Amino acid sequence: MEYDLVITGAHVLDSASGIDGVTRIGIKDGKFAAIGDSIDPASAEHVVDAAGKYLSAGWFDMHVHVYSNLAFSDPDTIGVLHGVTTMVDAGGAGVWTYEDYRDYWAGQCRTEVYSFLSDQPVGILLGTREDLGNRAHTNKEVPIEQFSELVAANRDHIRAIKSGIHTYNGFHRVQDAWAICQKAGLPLYLHIGDIRQPPGIRFTREAMDTLGAGDCFTHVYTGNWGNILDDEEKVLPEVTAAIKRGVATDVGYGGLNFSFKAFDTLMAQGIVTDVISSDLQGVNVTGPCRSLAHVMSIFLNHGYPLKDIIERVTIRPAKVVGLDHRIGRIALGLPARVTVFDIEVGDHIFRDTKGETRHGESMIVPRWCVMDGEIIESDEAPGLAQGNWSFAPRFDSELDAGVLDQEQVEFAHLLAKAAGHTDWDDGASIQACYKQALVETGIPARQAANAIYDLLLESRFSVPPGWLMSSMERDSVLRLLQRA
Repeated sequence: MEYDLVITGAHVLDSASGIDGVTRIGIKDGKFAAIGDSIDPASAEHVVDAAGKYLSAGWFDMHVHVYSNLAFSDPDTIGVLHGVTTMVDAGGAGVWTYEDYRDYWAGQCRTEVYSFLSDQPVGILLGTREDLGNRAHTNKEVPIEQFSELVAANRDHIRAIKSGIHTYNGFHRVQDAWAICQKAGLPLYLHIGDIRQPPGIRFTREAMDTLGAGDCFTHVYTGNWGNILDDEEKVLPEVTAAIKRGVATDVGYGGLNFSFKAFDTLMAQGIVTDVISSDLQGVNVTGPCRSLAHVMSIFLNHGYPLKDIIERVTIRPAKVVGLDHRIGRIALGLPARVTVFDIEVGDHIFRDTKGETRHGESMIVPRWCVMDGEIIESDEAPGLAQGNWSFAPRFDSELDAGVLDQEQVEFAHLLAKAAGHTDWDDGASIQACYKQALVETGIPARQAANAIYDLLLESRFSVPPGWLMSSMERDSVLRLLQRA
């Protein structure tokens, strides 16, 4: 057969290729093979009629969380099952933890996942003990060469360095991140807005002056302290200047970072982001964020044209991260990735991260996607299952017999002996014990990590094992390892 799959009847929206209308798509060997009405469905092994639906290049969510306890047990539940074929883990891993993240997820997802490497060595890790989060987020005792070496070895996957403007960290954090970017040859992806409103100096103006063409800042519509509005609710001139220099802008809806008030104020002043992203986390998938489509629908219900919304989840983010040569558009020879969706009309409720609600009549709903030629039906339910988003320790409850295999049991026992003599306040030391146990037992990295997750957590979440152990009480962890 000439084609493996032909899609007919859909209204195709792809401004990058100049397509806006009903046409046919032919796919062969996982790539786009033909585009146009002349495609003969009889020459395809499989034909799908998408009449009445829209079709675009596969959606690209440029800001999600795949690694860390902000993330999910299964990334595909917010990826291909949400119509998203490509996404970026935004800072979940740092220079100390990236290899664990890579080794755990490489080849395990149907969704293609890239990374913004955190400027903090551990990445994002929220400890359950009072001081762990601060130590994990402020430790800068890493030679800058270590960042550049890691990036050089993983440049195809790491697309930017992520940092943040936080009053409590001071402006030096952004300056340090910029130095890392220069050394590693990567753009800066910058979080703006404090997650709480502390007293102190805002560094947004100074941070904007550090950004150049190719860099990007996220949480544009945040209503939090340190956003891009001055005291008179006007866009900071440094922001306007940065955008003119070619700095990209991103929604990054999140759980704390989208305000309807800021959205209205900024849209009225012409600030429409280059990228629409969800910042999906376990804390917001049940609301208010819910999905990339949900965030897209907010723009649709505020009068923004559908074709422009689609640009901001396809070709525009692909350009920001330098992947527009292979994704973000429908073109012959590129990987065949599309999202098929429609618009449900009804009374839909949207809530910002400040608690304000609005009603809208339109909801963008993904129906299925094609990932390199494979059809994957959309399904919201797995993403909403509590075990997928609720990061919960076991609290010394025993694991059912037979969950771990003998190799995992031996690994856990060896790790318990080594870690028992380690400074429990030093996650890096415990991580070193973990790595040494990998070497001594020869157990595959993913199998070892799963043993730790199954022993210590109610559901598997990919987090740095050493820091996970350090975030919990020593005696409880050692007891669980010893009982494996």
